[in-house]
Amino acid sequence: ATRLFCDVYNPQSKTYCKRLQVLCPEHSRDPKVPADEVCGCPLVRDVFELTGDFCRLPKRQCNRHYCWEKLRRAEVDLERVRVWYKLDELFEQERNVRTAMTNRAGLLALMLHQTIQHDPLTTDLRSSADR
Repeated sequence: ATRLFCDVYNPQSKTYCKRLQVLCPEHSRDPKVPADEVCGCPLVRDVFELTGDFCRLPKRQCNRHYCWEKLRRAEVDLERVRVWYKLDELFEQERNVRTAMTNRAGLLALMLHQTIQHDPLTTDLRSSADR
């Protein structure tokens, strides 16, 4: 697995580059394309319907699918980031639920709980079904 973010330190501004690694033009270079490499972009019909065919033009001559691999990788990385954020949110919710469950029947909660008896004539506060 490759890094998601660039993370190159800039000493002048004392910050880290937080672009997606794939899309960072300052800190990554595109590899040199060999002359015999084929484009290979999956062809689609009606914008979203995959045809099963691939572009067979040489990569250097194909202007229609320029950097399609980089953009596809950026989509995948962005989805990974979204999943990590969702997973982090779910872990936080799980932690909150576990904390609430451990504090639920604690002695402190029992000591702070008060039962108010509204009818002074009734001494047994249990329901008739519990008796």
